[in-house]
Amino acid sequence: MQTIVTHYENANFLRELAESLPRILPKGHNPAQAELLQRLADQELAQAQHDDWVRTKVAAARAATRPTIPHSEVASRLSARYARLRDASH
Repeated sequence: MQTIVTHYENANFLRELAESLPRILPKGHNPAQAELLQRLADQELAQAQHDDWVRTKVAAARAATRPTIPHSEVASRLSARYARLRDASH
């Protein structure tokens, strides 16, 4: 959970910094700097959302009550599927 909070905190900090640039650097401020900070904030937010999605999927998988499939059976099924796909493409 700490990772998600950090990404959200980073995104908020970067957005606040972008909005504060004209005040912090009244003469040396370049609009491209604010745009870059906004893009970085968007990336942090996207990473946080991805982390949320992954954590939800992992939690759902851990909570699943369906029976497990042995590795050997999964490998056998995948081999058969790949063979069917290979044969269908020739």
